[in-house]
Amino acid sequence: MKRPIYLLFVLAFLTSSCITEWRLNNKEDRIMGVWEIEKAHYKEFGALFRDNITNRYNGDRIEFLPDFTVIYDDYSQRRFSYGEWELFATREYFDDDRDIDFYVDMYFYDDRGGLLFDLNGAVQRLTYNRFTLRVPDRGGETILRMRKID
Repeated sequence: MKRPIYLLFVLAFLTSSCITEWRLNNKEDRIMGVWEIEKAHYKEFGALFRDNITNRYNGDRIEFLPDFTVIYDDYSQRRFSYGEWELFATREYFDDDRDIDFYVDMYFYDDRGGLLFDLNGAVQRLTYNRFTLRVPDRGGETILRMRKID
């Protein structure tokens, strides 16, 4: 009797892992391309309202390449930053309900390989033409809303 229960448990685990892996690959396919930042907001933790900071990112673009490299085009400074990106999933269990959250990490480097800056955040929304990224810091979080242009 223990063997069928054990096999059922292993089968359920493998099936859930495959589903997570499939969803992760699907998100990776969607994220590849060039994204332009349309809107940006900053909200301090505990604040009732958020600040519009779109002017800091006006015209900026992020290009995700299939080899997991990323290019940040800073339009206002006329500068390109090169780095790497990774998309990963975490599974959380709350009240017998399973949630899968997706996160993206981007690291940009200078010419000598030193870290210039990073963008690490939760993927709140990712469709074929819209992408919302929530990037936390010590005091709050930046919400970047992007539109796919390529």
